[in-house]
Parts: sequence; structure tokens; C-alpha cells
Amino acid sequence: MQEISNLALFIILLFVFVPIIISMNQKLGMGKDILYSSIRGFIQLLLLGFFISFLFSLENIVVVFGYIFLMMIIASLNASKRGMDRKKSFFILLAGISLSVLLCICIWLVFEIIPLEAQYLIPVGGMFIGNAMIAGAVVLEAMKNNPEMEEEFLKKKAIKIAMIPTVDMLKTVGLIQIPGTMTGMILAGADPFGSVKYQIFIIFTLLVVSSLAAIIVCLLNYKYIIKDVAFEKDTSITQ
Repeated sequence: MQEISNLALFIILLFVFVPIIISMNQKLGMGKDILYSSIRGFIQLLLLGFFISFLFSLENIVVVFGYIFLMMIIASLNASKRGMDRKKSFFILLAGISLSVLLCICIWLVFEIIPLEAQYLIPVGGMFIGNAMIAGAVVLEAMKNNPEMEEEFLKKKAIKIAMIPTVDMLKTVGLIQIPGTMTGMILAGADPFGSVKYQIFIIFTLLVVSSLAAIIVCLLNYKYIIKDVAFEKDTSITQ
């Protein structure tokens, strides 16, 4: 794959100002947030490149899984603000993300889809963690906004909302969009059909990760947060 020049990278960075200008023109109030997020994302990706290169050079599997666990902690911290109790939500998310992600990574390793190496484990782990984090955050947000609903309907609604992005992606993949992993492999010169098979593994694993994370977070959130809130309300009313 042809290397991207520094000039091309600089030009694409200037494109960030397009949504900023639109935001200012339409008075959306998102200009500062877009600029801050873009700068932060750029710096984080640069640091990630240096750090991953360092991890690859170590060739220590314990360090690799330690880094994956660190990503789970950061993802849980980031999404915990969606919950009603940030401290409890953090541990609930960490449980949902870690269980769903580690299960799917183990499946990939058992069936030799990827080898036990940092070059494969870190990108795949990051992809799984990102999807699990989104599913968990959506569940927390949905349950926070509808705590008065009956238990059965609240759980169904929260899990259903969390699954919508992944399910919709499955409906349009290959018709409207070519997924990122497949695109990257084709650009790198891989066989298109081989790229398709690899992408199939990824898509259906993401479906499993999202659904497991959503279910675990939903059940734990209802048991340890929603019920407590309902009990406190009932107690205050009786008093």
C-alpha cells in the first residue's frame, strides 16, 4: 500500500475546519468541541502509533493483555458517565466489556483466526472493546432515561436500542459500505475474497460482543442501580 505523504496528511487535517465553519454558520455550538476532539484524536493516534510499536518490540504476551485490560478500564471510565451512579456504572461496564471481549478473543485464538501475538491481539481487542463500550453506554443511557418502566419492558428496550447500530450495519454491509478491515486489507494488496472471509468473522463477532455486553450491563445495572433507586423512592414516599 502506498504511504501517505505528510502534505496529504496536512491537507486532510485542514478538512476539520469544514464542519467547524458549518457549525459556526448554523450556530450549532459544536465548533469548539469538534476542534478539541479532532486535536485530541490526532494526538492520541500519534501516541498510539509510538506505543504500539514499543509493545510489538517487547513480544511479551503478559504486557499485551495488560494493555488490553487498560483499554477496558479507559472504555469503562468513559462510558460510566452515562449511568445513574458513575462509580457503580464503571464496575458494571468493566464486567460487561471484559467478559464479552475476552470470550470472543479466546474463540478467535482457539480457532486460530489470529495468532497469540501483539500485532493481532491489540487491534482486534481494541475493535471489540470499542463496540462493547458503545453497547454498554447506550444501555445505561436508555435505562437512565426510563427508570420508571416495568422491569421486563425496560430491559427489552435498553438491549434493543443498544443492538440497533450493529443490526443496521449487518443489513447494509456489502451493499452501501465496505467495512474498514476489508478496505484496509484490499488496499494492502490482499485477495478480495480472503478479505471478505476475514470481515465475516469480524462482523459476526462484533454482533456477539455487542449483544453480550448489552445483556450483562443491562442485568447488572438493573440489579445494582435501578432497583436501589426505586427502593429509595419508595422509602421516601412512605416516610
